[in-house]
Amino acid sequence: MTAVRTPELEEMTALIAEAQRRHLPVPPELEREIYLREMSRRGLNPWETFRDYVEYINPTLFKFEHINTLVDTAEKVVDTNEIDRLIVLLAPRYFKTEVFGRLLCSYHMRKYPGKLVGLSSYSASKAWEVSENAREYFEQSGGILRPSAAAKKFWGPPEGGELWAVGTAEGVIGRGMHLGICDDPVDPEMVRSSVYQRKFQRWWPSKWLQRQEPGAKLILVMQRLGTDDPVDFLFRREIGENTELAPEYWHVLVMDEIKSDEPLGRWRGEQGLPPTCTLIKDNRKRGEILAKSRFNAQEVEKLQRTAGPLECATQRQQRPMRPTGDFWRKNWFTIYDALPAGAYNGGRDWDTAYTKEEANSASAFVRSFRGVGDGDNFPIYIEECGWDWHEFPALVKWMAELGGPHYVEEKASGKSVIQTLGVYNIVA
Repeated sequence: MTAVRTPELEEMTALIAEAQRRHLPVPPELEREIYLREMSRRGLNPWETFRDYVEYINPTLFKFEHINTLVDTAEKVVDTNEIDRLIVLLAPRYFKTEVFGRLLCSYHMRKYPGKLVGLSSYSASKAWEVSENAREYFEQSGGILRPSAAAKKFWGPPEGGELWAVGTAEGVIGRGMHLGICDDPVDPEMVRSSVYQRKFQRWWPSKWLQRQEPGAKLILVMQRLGTDDPVDFLFRREIGENTELAPEYWHVLVMDEIKSDEPLGRWRGEQGLPPTCTLIKDNRKRGEILAKSRFNAQEVEKLQRTAGPLECATQRQQRPMRPTGDFWRKNWFTIYDALPAGAYNGGRDWDTAYTKEEANSASAFVRSFRGVGDGDNFPIYIEECGWDWHEFPALVKWMAELGGPHYVEEKASGKSVIQTLGVYNIVA
């Protein structure tokens, strides 16, 4: 490849020459820019570290307190090779895609122009958008695209490397990766769907992992989305909990919006992680917010309050399971030896699950009574609870044997149960 001096480089070189002729000082920034562009022109990578690259492309990021930790961690993947499996858990709007999607992808292509990068997200359009931004950074930093690989879904330099971008529902046959970055693999709107849970659980081992080149490195970047989200699946694979045993020995960076020392999971490793995982240290003190230059304490308080307790614990604090019971507190309940006098309106409240999409879910009930109260404030007594994995005919038979009345959640399976019970003159 012939190195060509661009008009911009020629102009800057001429400015320096003129300044030197007049014995004027040359601004260090201009000398640095000349150096970077000349190195790029010769097909060389002028940045020794990822930090150098970020400081050149998007230096304003470093005004946010948490960015140093993100950049330092990324360097351990692509520069020092200390980490080959990384999970980053971070609340929305804290630049995780900017750092690990746009900047890290483009830096890797500049540093290793002959290697392959795979980028995935919950939709192809999202992955292509991030890929396009990374391509712009690549060119901004002096990178050159080969004409046959310049599209937003597939691009690379003349040395033969490439970045390809796909949605997590897509096939990736024929593509390889030395670095695989999975950024928000599941749409938050779909994460509670068992159908989408199983799609990811099939896609990850059968398609994504099969694209690895020797020595490949993997990064998963997201916020926690629920108790059955992709992170839970990967953690369960570490110990073979209700899935195959396939440990990857993840390094895990958890940047909760307000620093907490509460458990991150239910396992016996560090802070509740699986024992095969390594928790990356976060040096903040307990109660310290993540990045006051991004969202100050008052803004964080408002964000967490408006998110509600469930989404706050899950997406902002990265703890979808709260062992301390923030939602149902023990002191809300009183234990009785017998059903109190005056309890009335007894019945069984059901959450039914029997469809193909809910094959792994149980149908469950509680037998509850209303107590005497004052207006809208009254106690509810729970006398009995039960659950089973009955399919539809057996489920209706079970409900009939238990006796009614039955109160069934109004969804597709619930409506069918109500209609069928009515045939047998059972109140529901």
